[in-house]
Amino acid sequence: PRVIKGKMRSFVFLLLVLLFLVLQLQPSLCTLSKNDKKSKKKSSSKEQTKLSLPTSNVVERGLVNETPKWKDITTNHHMYSSHHATSKQTKQDTIVLGYVTPWNNHGYDTAKWFGKKFTHISPVWLQVRPTGSSFTLTGTHDIDQEWIGEVRKGGDKLKIVPRILFEGWSIEAYQQLFASTELKRSLGNFIAEQLSYHKFDGTVIEIWSQLGGRFRGELIQVIKSIAEELHKRKMDIFLVIPASKEGSALFESNEFNKLVPYVDGFSLMTYDYSTAGSPGPTAPLHWIEECILSLAPKDSLERQKILVGINFYGYDYSTVGMEAIVGNRYIDLMSQYKPKFKWDSHCLEHFFSYKSGSATHKVYYPTLKSLQERIELTQRMGTGISIWEIGQGLDYFYDLL
Repeated sequence: PRVIKGKMRSFVFLLLVLLFLVLQLQPSLCTLSKNDKKSKKKSSSKEQTKLSLPTSNVVERGLVNETPKWKDITTNHHMYSSHHATSKQTKQDTIVLGYVTPWNNHGYDTAKWFGKKFTHISPVWLQVRPTGSSFTLTGTHDIDQEWIGEVRKGGDKLKIVPRILFEGWSIEAYQQLFASTELKRSLGNFIAEQLSYHKFDGTVIEIWSQLGGRFRGELIQVIKSIAEELHKRKMDIFLVIPASKEGSALFESNEFNKLVPYVDGFSLMTYDYSTAGSPGPTAPLHWIEECILSLAPKDSLERQKILVGINFYGYDYSTVGMEAIVGNRYIDLMSQYKPKFKWDSHCLEHFFSYKSGSATHKVYYPTLKSLQERIELTQRMGTGISIWEIGQGLDYFYDLL
């Protein structure tokens, strides 16, 4: 028994020695210390991603054309140019506003990666509500100051201008506001103080569409009051405006001309042209041009304040309705159905069809070619750009911006 015990001790000792040598030779098997974890994280994600990205942009790689292949898109959609990611391709004086929504996290990353391509980033966080003779700002729980700091670092004089939506307003509440000069001034001051408290650079106001084209003169006075208070604090103000369609316009050149001296930009919603009952392109190019000309028929400095809306989302139409789709869903559809694209030479948009069960689907979603056409239009006509919204697109879209 003693001999057996001695051999067992020797065997156990030998195993321990071997285990020690293995661990010395393979340090990656060991538990990381806190410092090791940090250094490993830094060297694994961003640096490796940058090394794997091409330096040439999508134009130079021949990806912008009327006959895209599904395989080219699924292979390259995340491969933006590392060389062009930190430089603006549009004219330097072009206002480029990008919206970020809290329900689409990719937009938060996109704002950090491509900050130098934007002049303004608008997180969709806030709502202003009436409370008797005063006001309440809701949505402040979404404000992320750490993210704001990171975005500012990535951009060149980039401004953060959260959208403020007028929400929970009854007709009576609006009429009370319209009837009182003091209440309008109070509203402007309230919004300006809240923005200043949270260290924002201005705001995007969304109020016009809620009233369906009514009370236009009264709304102009409200917006003027807000703009005056913001400009006192050197903040920017943008106004969301609906696009005209088939002779119907909720916002026309008359309103544009009255507000253009007071507002720093108009976020024009030139998308959602088609409907479930009439499937088709999301934003026909000829329609976008018509919307610009309806507000500013002559080439002028005022046109620079029109921020043409460019959609980074699309629609999947079928016999049972329509569904909004974003980048990851679009890539999934192509990987599954391997479709052939068709080019609408009138509206300048791509689309493809597929069958699922007994239902036939038609999908419209931006391609590099359709985006190039729209960005070039804004540059020719001297307008700005607003993107809804930056997390819904594909990463290589930003090579064009």
